[in-house]
Amino acid sequence: MLRRIFLTSALERLVDEGKIKRRSKAFRILQMVIRDGAACLDDTQRRVYDHVIVPQIEQLERHVH
Repeated sequence: MLRRIFLTSALERLVDEGKIKRRSKAFRILQMVIRDGAACLDDTQRRVYDHVIVPQIEQLERHVH
């Protein structure tokens, strides 16, 4: 539950900051992870998640602290 809340908040911030656009591949992938977990991703989606989305989330966290 906390993971879902954290990722939902991160998605909202990334959209608000213009780092992820609604209806983009990254947006859809992060929504899938929020809903079903990262295990639901295929190999291509997992690479986008690991190499594009996660670093953006980590960058958000660095700016908070």
